[in-house]
Amino acid sequence: MNTFKTVVMGALTAACLAPLGAQAAFVLDTGTPTAGFPVTLDENDYYAAEFALGSSQAITSIQAYMTSGMDSPGATFTVALYSASDFSRFSSPVFAEQATYQKDGWTGLTNLNITGLAAGDYWAAVEVQGPDLGGTDTATGLALPTVVGGSVPALAYAFNAGGGYTSAGATPIGMQVEVAPVPLPGALLLLGSGLLGVGGVGGAARRRRAAAAVC
Repeated sequence: MNTFKTVVMGALTAACLAPLGAQAAFVLDTGTPTAGFPVTLDENDYYAAEFALGSSQAITSIQAYMTSGMDSPGATFTVALYSASDFSRFSSPVFAEQATYQKDGWTGLTNLNITGLAAGDYWAAVEVQGPDLGGTDTATGLALPTVVGGSVPALAYAFNAGGGYTSAGATPIGMQVEVAPVPLPGALLLLGSGLLGVGGVGGAARRRRAAAAVC
């Protein structure tokens, strides 16, 4: 029984702890804006910040620092993610989902689990896809205060003024992208081999008991 417990606990512990080798971290954190004239997020003006994504990382949060501007709590906008290798004037996002402005500060999408992205550079963007563009966003003018620096500065900034994204003359805004490590396949292999060991130990024990009963 002691061997059984040891194998089970060892397999479970290894499988649970292996993904925790690295903790959640920011791959983009421009810092909280403290000054600067805010730009306006609406159907004609989108904004984006570029960041680097490593291998085996899952994006768990994409947020922008915004204030109400001409809107009020409940206004909706879109958070989008683009690959830098395909970030042209009319590129398509690799991810897009509606978010809701609640109050001044960091707002966007949390509790995400965006996996399967190759290591490389990406753009995190905030957009307004309203009825005129075939969407359902309701924001008409959320304010994005400008910012420079941060603990993980943006590689670059871009904006879309109705004709597609461009980095020329783009305004720096407050953006954060947080990631967590993707569970390694090795953890599953450890669990599987541990359970196989449990089966072997249990089978051997049953055979010994059966032999003892015959004797």
